[in-house]
Amino acid sequence: MRQGEFIDRWRVRRGGRLVFAENVRLDGDIGEKLSRPAVAKGGVAIGTALIAPGDEALVERIRESSESFGGEVGISAWNGFAMARFCAQDAARLRADMMTVLGRVSGRALPRLWLN
Repeated sequence: MRQGEFIDRWRVRRGGRLVFAENVRLDGDIGEKLSRPAVAKGGVAIGTALIAPGDEALVERIRESSESFGGEVGISAWNGFAMARFCAQDAARLRADMMTVLGRVSGRALPRLWLN
């Protein structure tokens, strides 16, 4: 990708009170920006999963699967949330990593839609 614009804006409220806010913006030569080590180290597929409820026990359960990840996966928990960030060399690896994480969250099989 030579030129583009990607904007992702999250706002999560609990009881009307803002508890999480994030803005992500990539524009211009997105491919060049994703190639930077501090951004995506050449990864072209990125994703985020905000998991509620989430705690340190969940984070540890997910980290037990880290050897199976095909891309980079980072996860942390705070204030009753867990957030997983994904970066992979292609969409198939990203999807596989997300399936692994989401499967560990519920402990149950993922919906059929994810398995096709």
